[in-house]
Amino acid sequence: MKFSINRDEIYNALQKVVNVIPQRSTFMMTQNVLLFTEDNLLKIVGTDLEITLLSWASASITEEGAVAIPGRLIHDIIRELPNSELQFEVDEQFRMKVTSDFGRYKISGVNPVEFPQRPDLGENLKQVALENSIFKKLIENSMFACSTDELRAALTGVYFDITTGKVEAIATDSHRLAKMSYTDESLPEIEISAIIPVRSLNFVVRNLDVEGSSTIYFGNKHALFEMPDAQIFARLIEESFVDYERVIPQETPYEMLVDTDTFYASVKRVSLFSNPLTSQVILHIFPQYIELHAEDIDYGGEAQERISCEFNGDDFLIAFNSRYLQDILRHISTPKLQLRFVRPDYAVLANPVDMPEGEDQLMLLMPVRLNTE
Repeated sequence: MKFSINRDEIYNALQKVVNVIPQRSTFMMTQNVLLFTEDNLLKIVGTDLEITLLSWASASITEEGAVAIPGRLIHDIIRELPNSELQFEVDEQFRMKVTSDFGRYKISGVNPVEFPQRPDLGENLKQVALENSIFKKLIENSMFACSTDELRAALTGVYFDITTGKVEAIATDSHRLAKMSYTDESLPEIEISAIIPVRSLNFVVRNLDVEGSSTIYFGNKHALFEMPDAQIFARLIEESFVDYERVIPQETPYEMLVDTDTFYASVKRVSLFSNPLTSQVILHIFPQYIELHAEDIDYGGEAQERISCEFNGDDFLIAFNSRYLQDILRHISTPKLQLRFVRPDYAVLANPVDMPEGEDQLMLLMPVRLNTE
């Protein structure tokens, strides 16, 4: 195997792949990355057996071949080199020699056949293409609500429910729920239901370009995200998602309209004085304003603020975990926010006001028991 490549080109490709490499693993081969040449490209693969990332860069290929080498080592070597043309050569014992303007560096590799194979998606693939901006909104506005409880595996990922003309991304940890939807009549006539782990989606968001589009292929056990300069294979969570629609209130007699940024800033300030164990912040809602209150009895801290709102009730008292409430508010992108209530011990719905055409967002937050003692 012999090729030459620009330092920045190979470094950019390695940067995408190296983060997939696990910090610790009982399967040492996953500490390596696979380098191989194909179609005048140098292709690089990294995997932790749950996520497999393939990236590539243009190279001048003198001799085709493949090798598996320590991923972080080759990444760190390339990182420290200035931009110039680099020469790579691999011998029959899979020893790699890197030559730069400054010197030579040798790395011991292993037979590439020992490297894990890329996932086989199987036959009868289903696919959907989305603009990167839409795709990013779907992921970011849902995955924050995923659970971290590995015993509830179905809740540790985002549930994608795709039907003709519509894509929905839903996540919940049982305390909160986030649902982001995108409607477009030009989307293909397909039906897909799949749960994608949140860690895989983090890699997807990290590698999405600001502009352009990407395609998702759904197989039996894996999903493939295809981008202009990378492919990400993600193992699907093979469990049934919860019946989330059951917890969404169908009728909400009380509604509040408030400025998103003002409300978010006030919650952040007041919550600094909440009890660290409960993070409770109390909202006392009146027709034209909200009083926000938090108190830490143990240390004597207390805060209270008043901000304007529009409310169709007379007097409503409810409490939330301030961390969860801030998560909800942080993912509202419109100037105005609507909160809908049933009663103080029932799920609250939050949604942006005046979203772009084709987009819809709904979030649910469970209140906490009022502790006013």
